[in-house]
Amino acid sequence: MKTKFYKTLLLLGVVIFATSFKHPIKLTASLIEYDLNSTSLKTECKIFMDDFEKSINKTLTKNINLSDLTKEDKTGIEDYFEKHFNITVNGKILPLKFKASEVLKEYNVITIKFVENKLKIKKGDKLLIENTLFFEEFGYMQSNRITVRIPPFIAEDNHEAVVNNYAIPYNF
Repeated sequence: MKTKFYKTLLLLGVVIFATSFKHPIKLTASLIEYDLNSTSLKTECKIFMDDFEKSINKTLTKNINLSDLTKEDKTGIEDYFEKHFNITVNGKILPLKFKASEVLKEYNVITIKFVENKLKIKKGDKLLIENTLFFEEFGYMQSNRITVRIPPFIAEDNHEAVVNNYAIPYNF
C-alpha cells in the first residue's frame, strides 16, 4: 500500500516538473566556421525562441518579436550577444553584427547569423570562445554546444559550454 502511494507521489512530481517548462531541454547550438577562400569567420547560433525572449527582454525596453525584427531589436540582439557570447582572436574581441535570422516556429527555434569577420588566421594565433548564453536564467540546466571549423587547423571540433566551464581556448 505504501509503495503504491510513493510511486503515485513520484509520478505526480515528475509530471508537475516536466510540465512546468515549455521544453525541458535548455540548449543552444553555435557554429563558428572559418572560410579559407574569403578569409572570414562566420558565426551563427540556434536557440529556443522562448528562452531567448525571456532572457533578452531583460535588456530591451519592449517585448521583442523574433518573427518581425525591428532595427532596435537587431541592435538589442547585438548588445545581448556582446554580453554573453565573445570570440577573441589574439586578444581582440570580434564584433558580432546581426546579419539575418531564420525562425522555425514549429520547432520553437531561431537561427541568428552574424556578419562575417574578415581576418587571416595563421599558425601561432590564439582563439578564445566564451559562451554564457542563458546561464543567468537557467544555471546548471543550460548547455551551449559549439561546433568549430577552422581549416587547416581544425576540421571539426565540438564543445559544450556549461556554467562553470564556458571558455574554449585554441592555439594554432
